[in-house]
Amino acid sequence: MSLFGDDPDREQFFEVARQEAQRQYEADNSNVKALVQWGGALLELAHYKQGDESAETIKEAIAKLQKAITIDSDRTDAYWCLGNAHTSLGFLCPNKAEANQSFKEATKAFKHCYEKEPSNETYKKALEMTAKAPEYYDEIQTHIAQNGGGDPSGGSGPRKGGVSTSVPEWVWDVGGWVLLAAAVTGALLIAKASAPKVAAAATGSS
Repeated sequence: MSLFGDDPDREQFFEVARQEAQRQYEADNSNVKALVQWGGALLELAHYKQGDESAETIKEAIAKLQKAITIDSDRTDAYWCLGNAHTSLGFLCPNKAEANQSFKEATKAFKHCYEKEPSNETYKKALEMTAKAPEYYDEIQTHIAQNGGGDPSGGSGPRKGGVSTSVPEWVWDVGGWVLLAAAVTGALLIAKASAPKVAAAATGSS
């Protein structure tokens, strides 16, 4: 079971969204919107995977989003999704230095969004939370170490990218969960933008 629980319908929605975005981009390599939607769908799908597979999917999402920014550096939605991707990747890194580098990249992306829209409270909050990400990361890793990296009852416990599902609720509520939920929300908003086309594609393929 993934850290975020199983929701086959939701997972299938984002898989269809990924396929549709990929199809659109391959039909037109200048379609930046499709690239952003592709990256956003991959980011959401990463949360249904575990360990290295989840991290690799996030890295693939980052590659798509960076390509979109290369084509159009004014795409705030691409930077927003990129920030969420780096944040998620940071919490999945077992190495603190690598995690902090991901948080720095997330900060750069969110800062770009905030500079474009300084009145946007969501961007401002994302910057504030990302600044605290290293502290939250340390709290989570400390808890994992105290519990032997597994279930407090002595079992091994399922893990996702170095993050044990035995992490207590208060940690997720105060720290990592808030940021990871933001990543899910960001990807969800991006993917929903193409929902009508996705639905049509799904109907046509059935």
